[in-house]
Amino acid sequence: MQVLEFNDAALTVADAERVQIGSPGFALLDGRRLLFGEPARQQFRALPRKAQFRYWYQLDQAPLDAPFGEARSHADLAWAQLSGLQAAGADGALLLAVPSSFDSGQLSLLLALARAARLDAVGLVDAAVAAASTVDVQPTVLHLDVQLHRWWLTRMRAGSEIARSGGEDLAKPGLLAVWDACAGVIAEAFVRQTRFDPLHSAATEQTLYDRLPGWLTQFGRGVAVTLELPAGLRSHRASLPADALNGALAALSSRLAAGVAAAMTDPARTTVLLGARAAAVPGLSDAIAAATGVQPQALDALAVARGALLHAARIRADGEALPFVTRLPARSIADAATAAPLPSAVTLQPTHLLVGDVAHPLPARSGNGPHTVLGLVLLIDNDGYRLRSGDALLVVGQLLDTPQGTVRVIHVQGSRA
Repeated sequence: MQVLEFNDAALTVADAERVQIGSPGFALLDGRRLLFGEPARQQFRALPRKAQFRYWYQLDQAPLDAPFGEARSHADLAWAQLSGLQAAGADGALLLAVPSSFDSGQLSLLLALARAARLDAVGLVDAAVAAASTVDVQPTVLHLDVQLHRWWLTRMRAGSEIARSGGEDLAKPGLLAVWDACAGVIAEAFVRQTRFDPLHSAATEQTLYDRLPGWLTQFGRGVAVTLELPAGLRSHRASLPADALNGALAALSSRLAAGVAAAMTDPARTTVLLGARAAAVPGLSDAIAAATGVQPQALDALAVARGALLHAARIRADGEALPFVTRLPARSIADAATAAPLPSAVTLQPTHLLVGDVAHPLPARSGNGPHTVLGLVLLIDNDGYRLRSGDALLVVGQLLDTPQGTVRVIHVQGSRA
């Protein structure tokens, strides 16, 4: 079993040991042929008018302003990239790890696209919850990650389980803005030290952007970096100290740190986690530590996959209905007094399944079942409702696939719980 993590900076297929497929959320029109992933990313600066990189961020079925090859919508582009992943080896059982930045409509569309691309999706889990389940945490957990177009903060509560309690945009744009700011500083260093301007031509500008992720990792480790760029038959070198990029990113880091601080109620009982790409942004971890008094913990690129696979039995569901798992067992809790089961989402019990504008009541909790509602086979126990295909409780706000389409689990005030 593998994990497909959805982040438009790179859709990744991984197991607990390594990333097996990485495909950034870029599409490029090469004549009449569409390229996706790394081949498209490697030309997006050189051929900006032939590139698309907002289709995961704006995932919908609305028509594009102009046709893009055979694609007529962002959904067409997303489906084509998923089909490419399937052809590249993502053809076994997959757990889908998705950030809470996807709204309910986008999540439903994503599941439909995965099925249309012949991906064998067998489970759906919140990516931040999966990552947080692999580390020791305090009772409050904040997970900050970066996508191409946004910085997303996921809030979680931790007891015997880690449960998502909310999420929010902290800043827009995301990684693209980081790249642009750093590219400007690096270009100035080349001009100053070698009189070579890498932004003068599209080809050398693209090469600079290709090398940025690796350079950012080195800067993020607090080491001086020697930069090298080829241009024609020559190779140019420039050196920058470890903190050279901090100034260009200071305003962003300050804004993100303020957002993290605002999400805290008790810093002494809060863990801050940074996704691998966020952790590589120079100066960010120090800015958060200074603003909050909490030193962020950097996660590696496999944290989401390890967490999802660790709890695969909790996440996996039989059939096409994939409940969105937003709570998993915690590895350990720093404050043992809080290590009690968390209440279900917003402390409300499910009472209905919402299809469009119609709420369908769940069966009374007076028998074990099985009961069938909208094609879903439900079991009932003292804790609540469960799908027969899995052991996770239904929670308010959860999305389920049914023969009637995607439905939402809701609580109707005044109904029996």
